Amino acid sequence: MMLGELNLPIGLSVKAANTNDSLFMAQLFYSTKTFFYELGLPSEVVETMLEQQYRLQEASYREQYPNANTYILFYHQQAVGKVMLDISEYRIHLIDFIIIPSMQGRGFGSAILAAIKQEAMKRHLPIGLSVESENTQAKKLYLQHGFKLESYSGAYESMLWR
Repeated sequence: MMLGELNLPIGLSVKAANTNDSLFMAQLFYSTKTFFYELGLPSEVVETMLEQQYRLQEASYREQYPNANTYILFYHQQAVGKVMLDISEYRIHLIDFIIIPSMQGRGFGSAILAAIKQEAMKRHLPIGLSVESENTQAKKLYLQHGFKLESYSGAYESMLWR
């Protein structure tokens, strides 16, 4: 397992995701879509919308990145996030990277990005990603780690690290 072999801060660990992690990954996705709850819709409708959005995203990822690997991030045995990577002979693509909101700001994102960059350097590969234009917190993190804006397409920005 690529990320599990890297030198991570004490208490932080990574394992390959499996089917037992599906509920956690869905809840993690929901935690990033709080604006759905602000629409004033009944909670059952919001939950149905979120579930549909999650299923669509998962299907899209499987179709676009059939060889991708998903990892669950743990802090002292508590699941705190996920990272999904597609590694080809040309680049590492960071498909999805989420830390639960209550655990953000503790350096976990930086530690994982540093580990991915270390792997990219070992393989002599760039790292690409796409980030929602409105996700200023994530964009700031990526910029701090040397990612550069490559293109902009409305709701998303493509970034690259070399």
